[in-house]
Amino acid sequence: MVKSRVGIGILFLLCGFNFASWATRIPDFKQLLHLSDAALGTVLMGLPIGSLVSLPLAGILIAKYNSKIICLLAVCMYIAIIPLLGYSQNAYQLFGSLFLFGMSGDILNISMNTQVVALEKKLAKILMSSFHAIFSVGLMLGALIGSLTVTFKMGLNTHFWAIALINLALIPTFYFFLLPDEERSQNDHANSNILSLDKYLITLALIAFCGMLCEGAMADWITLYFKENITSHIFPQTIGFTSFASAMVVGRLAGDYLSNKFNVKNILVVNGLLISLGIFITINSPFEFVKILGCFIAGLGISTIVPLIYSIAGTQEKIQPSIAIAGVSTIAYIGFLIGPVVIGYLADIFSLQNALILLIILGLTGSLIAKTLLPNSAK
Repeated sequence: MVKSRVGIGILFLLCGFNFASWATRIPDFKQLLHLSDAALGTVLMGLPIGSLVSLPLAGILIAKYNSKIICLLAVCMYIAIIPLLGYSQNAYQLFGSLFLFGMSGDILNISMNTQVVALEKKLAKILMSSFHAIFSVGLMLGALIGSLTVTFKMGLNTHFWAIALINLALIPTFYFFLLPDEERSQNDHANSNILSLDKYLITLALIAFCGMLCEGAMADWITLYFKENITSHIFPQTIGFTSFASAMVVGRLAGDYLSNKFNVKNILVVNGLLISLGIFITINSPFEFVKILGCFIAGLGISTIVPLIYSIAGTQEKIQPSIAIAGVSTIAYIGFLIGPVVIGYLADIFSLQNALILLIILGLTGSLIAKTLLPNSAK
């Protein structure tokens, strides 16, 4: 099982690494393609649209063919698509490349999380949070290498071909150690579709929706909030997001230990309370250090929501794990997409500080849903 853990971990590392490698070059694309802020924003929507389209598709593919094969397919898609980004000559080509890039990422996302569920069943313990922490490490590694390519003025084509070759070289390090999916009866297969989510899975999806909306909003708006509300020069304007992102890694590293020690329902209740507490502190404290601490607390609350929900969605017995994870992810990912947009509209009407109150409400809502609708046996 050690080799399987390493193999699955490499997939999570690659997923984060690939995304960050693209994200670090966004300013270069804006300059090279002469895109306005509005045009860039429209182009960037290609990635989440591709992700959203691929979520139910990934569940269907894995249910039919096995998550091990689909993991390999997703990485091969990455190898083919990442270099296309560098050859984009206009906004339309970049949008199309990002659409395919988003599809690759979420096909890998569902298939590698299905692998974790299979591993958890074999070892009879929760492991999901630690793998999501590895994804965060991949993000940091990709961002570091991406920043070096910018510093040394490496061309986009060279950078993206190098990333594709890294993906290719790592295939032997994970593929042979991935787990076969659990055999299911014909009846189970018949009931496995994206529309067959029961009350339990919908409840999980709603909690994840609240968490991911908060995550998307924090990722896109907290830096601007600090820029507008921090007047001293002791800290950079990115300090709030840095604190939040650090807490996400710390929370996920500790998440498996906590999940195996405490009831998952209670952890999800506490997660929502931490989000609300952290945002309340951030937007109400007059002290910079306390605002930074608030971001950290909110990050801890958000950090384990999605890993825990993927884990328990994958262990229910009514439909296949891949379908369950894809169905829950589809609903939750809508929250991640609309979160920044909703905060933007509210900020335009009420101010950004008041708009962030929505995250307090969502944290409490997620906590209340977990407390009242999840069974005590959720684990």
